[in-house]
Amino acid sequence: MKNFILLLMLIGILFIGGCSLVSDLKKTATQNMEIDRKLPKYELNKENLQEIHYQGRTYMIQAAKVDRNQLNKPIGKVAETITINEHHQILSKKELRKIEVIPDQTDEKRTHLNFGWVYSIKGVNPDEEVAVTVNHQFLIAKRK
Repeated sequence: MKNFILLLMLIGILFIGGCSLVSDLKKTATQNMEIDRKLPKYELNKENLQEIHYQGRTYMIQAAKVDRNQLNKPIGKVAETITINEHHQILSKKELRKIEVIPDQTDEKRTHLNFGWVYSIKGVNPDEEVAVTVNHQFLIAKRK
């Protein structure tokens, strides 16, 4: 009987803790959606995927990464998801849906790029340099 009561108490504690976690996740998601709605949109140059534009300024996305601790608040968003082939050509949704019944010998290499929020960097003028989220990494983008 003691074991049964302990088991019920353990299940109750886990249930309460799980509900709290779900509530926290929901709250964070809601806050992120509110922030996202208010952020201005930076335009991605589809001819050169390393360039973003905002209010007459052009930034070049670098390979250099920024640590999350060096970021200030988000100041904008790119909000683009693109898949490119090995020749850096953007693949259309129609091309992505194609399935080869008899594939040829050369497999096409594809790279998925998910652009997200743009952040200011601590101690850096955002008119000159920002951080752009690309595939969950924070990359430096310098003004051209």
